[in-house]
Amino acid sequence: MKILIVTYGIRNNWTGGVHKYFHSIAPILKKNGHEVYFFDGDNITKSQPDVLEGIKFVTNGIGSKKEFGKFFLKTKPQAIHIQAEFSVGVAARKFCMEEGIPFTTAYHTNFDKVIKEYHAPIGWVWPYLRWFHKSASMIHTLTPRLKKLLEDKGIKKTIAVFPPGVSRKEFFYEKGTTFLKGHPRPYFVTMSRISKEKNIEAFLKLDLPGTKFVIGDGPYKSYLMRKYGKSAIFLPYVKVRECLSESDVFVWPSKFDTFGLGILEAMASGLPVAAYPVMGPQDILEEGVTGSMSEDLQKAALACLSLKKDACIEAASHYTWEKTADNFLNHQVVIQ
Repeated sequence: MKILIVTYGIRNNWTGGVHKYFHSIAPILKKNGHEVYFFDGDNITKSQPDVLEGIKFVTNGIGSKKEFGKFFLKTKPQAIHIQAEFSVGVAARKFCMEEGIPFTTAYHTNFDKVIKEYHAPIGWVWPYLRWFHKSASMIHTLTPRLKKLLEDKGIKKTIAVFPPGVSRKEFFYEKGTTFLKGHPRPYFVTMSRISKEKNIEAFLKLDLPGTKFVIGDGPYKSYLMRKYGKSAIFLPYVKVRECLSESDVFVWPSKFDTFGLGILEAMASGLPVAAYPVMGPQDILEEGVTGSMSEDLQKAALACLSLKKDACIEAASHYTWEKTADNFLNHQVVIQ
């Protein structure tokens, strides 16, 4: 099958959840004999996100419907999936609506909570999302909790539920690593794109023993380093498996993610996860076994010190990108 994916996922950004999602399943789909095209915020790419194959369009903004139409005619996809409620997603939706082409959409981002964090008006969010998704043949989402949220907000379309995965080749417990050697234990670590909505400052404010590590990059990193550079260690997104394997507790301070791939990656590396009792952690963690959830994040982090690595590794093993790719393929709507 030829699948055309419209996404915010930028080719050279692998740290965000949406980016990882599509750029993880695309090689699997290709390996299984399918063709995958991306129409994204920077370029259009085929199969592998780092291979342009001579095709490049700048597609920022609603005015790119014409460019999408050209690429549709060039690639002749058998299915279209839109994960982008704005910009390129609006362009693709408009083209499909005008041409009578069915498409699926995805809900992966809690826009209302993110926008609220930036103190912007949020009253328009759900009316807009109801408008955007109402013409889709099917909506992909990650958990039953998200499905219920969409239904409660008046989105009554067919909603397919299946979770993302984690790479067992990239994330696993590696015994004996010494990358973080020399710092006081225990090691508390968090990892994500360092932006305001990820709430990393809540982790940095915690009064915890040992050492705090922050793995990642992003627009909020320089601010946090200036403010907390003497009480925490900031690391780039390198030797991640070694860092996670050597740590004791993973702290997930975000309240806005719809799932949280970082949680799975930490668990696969043997780390119990401390988090707030919100969407994402509630869908993944088993309290007192693979993590601890509390509005008192310090309490949750300390509780995780007594939890076992083996339970976390076992729980994460049930999430694979192969399963996600199969579900993604099986929930496409074929263009007749």
